[in-house]
Amino acid sequence: MIRRTMWPCTLATALVVLTGCHTTSVPNREGRSDTRVHYLEIVCGDVDEQCAAMERVHGLSFGPGVADLGGARVAEAPGGSRIGVRAPLAAHEPPIIRTYLAVDDIAKAVMEAEAAGAMIAYPPTEQGDTGTWAIYMLGGVQVGLWQR
Repeated sequence: MIRRTMWPCTLATALVVLTGCHTTSVPNREGRSDTRVHYLEIVCGDVDEQCAAMERVHGLSFGPGVADLGGARVAEAPGGSRIGVRAPLAAHEPPIIRTYLAVDDIAKAVMEAEAAGAMIAYPPTEQGDTGTWAIYMLGGVQVGLWQR
């Protein structure tokens, strides 16, 4: 039962973050950051089922799979963020929601994450025409970075 209630709560939280963020930079004079979510990646066992539910519940519209994004079906969220739903790319990849934050300089962002104690799970990797991404892990949480 906990699994059934945690998934929608996690997804709802991620969607709220998607609509409330704008761009990436250091905190301004008021102490607020302009960080924005570039891409929300959902890895799950049944892509069509997940997309159908998100279309019905959140009014999103998913296109066909995008090869550069691991076959993810992608929808554009309010504010220009993208949500991709894909199947695991390997047998050991568990279901997960991974948020990729937009950055202006991915090499610098990776260095800063490492300096903050993060482990770099995937170094900056160019992904076709979609940009360059990286993933770091800290405290058991995976955070993606994305530079267009």
